[in-house]
Amino acid sequence: MKSLSLATIFAALAGFAIIFIAPHAMPRGEVEEFMAFWGLFFAVTGLIDGLMQETTRSVSAARQRPTREQSANPWRTASGLAIILGALALVSSPLWTMLLTQHMSLAVALLAIGLVSYVFQALLSGLLSGSEKWPAFALLLTLDSGIRLVLVLVAWWAGWGLPAFLVVTVIGALSWSLVLFMAKDVLRAATDCAQDVFRRNTFSAMLATGATALLITGFPTFIKATQDPTPVGGVTMAAVMYAVTLTRAPILVPLQRFQSALIVNFVTNRNAILGTLMKPVAAVFGLGVVGAALAWLLGPWIMESLWGSDYAVPGLVLALLTIASACTGALMITGTATLAIEQHRAYVLGWVVASAVAFGMLLLPFTLATNVCAALLFGPLAGSVVHVLALVRD
Repeated sequence: MKSLSLATIFAALAGFAIIFIAPHAMPRGEVEEFMAFWGLFFAVTGLIDGLMQETTRSVSAARQRPTREQSANPWRTASGLAIILGALALVSSPLWTMLLTQHMSLAVALLAIGLVSYVFQALLSGLLSGSEKWPAFALLLTLDSGIRLVLVLVAWWAGWGLPAFLVVTVIGALSWSLVLFMAKDVLRAATDCAQDVFRRNTFSAMLATGATALLITGFPTFIKATQDPTPVGGVTMAAVMYAVTLTRAPILVPLQRFQSALIVNFVTNRNAILGTLMKPVAAVFGLGVVGAALAWLLGPWIMESLWGSDYAVPGLVLALLTIASACTGALMITGTATLAIEQHRAYVLGWVVASAVAFGMLLLPFTLATNVCAALLFGPLAGSVVHVLALVRD
């Protein structure tokens, strides 16, 4: 587990480094396009993470409670999903004109290839996590983040601009092919259900993780699509998009990587699920409060010092966004708990409610910063209530 902790820290630092470098490597217009593509890709990969989560749950449950029932073949489900998503990426490309105006052909090709590859990365992640092969899983996370970091440093030094950053966005999804040789003993790991049940559970988990991705990595994309880009009070859209991403990174990036470990923990302790839930939720909110205080005091200076006056954001906004990231973290934890005890409907419903509330608040007639803060505070809280009610009733 120590290797997984180190890998998540590295992943968080690598992601922050990429976000830091982008405004120094490209003009603001290209940065907004990069952030939109980054958000689009990771929103869809977030959807695919449902496969990872259900694979983790099913393999872990099979190890805890061996059964003679027919075991599913997750690779069959993954192959069908890869074909569907690759085709959808190509067919839906005309819709992207609202997000991207440059290098469309390259972006389409990269998205399709990246999504197909990420399906198998998610599957391998689930097999490794469910089998508790934490060193191999940690290596997979490290390669994913490390490849991106190395390439973005080269692109910055060489001055390659937006096309290189589009490549950087998807290149980490190939990491699974490098780790595959270490995972031979888990490739045929048993699951706790038959093929049709596994497929149905995976679809339910993907609905929830898709909503997760919309609220986390895909949120800057929706900001760009729904909000007036005119600066208000000197706060630009690019600044708000960056503020959302930066205030989330310290809490949500490590937590996303730890979700598989949380699922295994909740499966193991399902008879005391509420008590098991309290510790990580308290830790997330404790980190959020400390982070909010630092963001209020130091955040505006950091934003302007690193990226200039175009990225100025008031301290109160940065503090509220940091608390909001803790609310989203709590929603992720309550969600993994409901999934672990096989409350798939409640898992989906919680994330759907959170997304509906959040994206509804983006349409409020207030400033961009006000709408974003309200959306990211109240949406996740509403979804967490749905999850906790389901856990209490179980």
